[in-house]
Amino acid sequence: MARKRRRSFVTSVLACLAFIAAAVWSWDLPVEDLLSYLVLMLIFLAVIVAVALGFGALLNWLRNRNSKNRHHDDR
Repeated sequence: MARKRRRSFVTSVLACLAFIAAAVWSWDLPVEDLLSYLVLMLIFLAVIVAVALGFGALLNWLRNRNSKNRHHDDR
């Protein structure tokens, strides 16, 4: 099963690279524009990951706080 997932991931990456190469070649997309879009997407991705980590930490903190309150109420 792991091999199939790896093969699927590699196929997806190769298809993405082929699409990018086609955009540069057939639509005369400047490489500078391509790189600026890539940097912009990486920044957005980093923001999304940071927000997700923040929400995860907040949920974990709330869960631990509720758990401590329940144990305190049981005494």
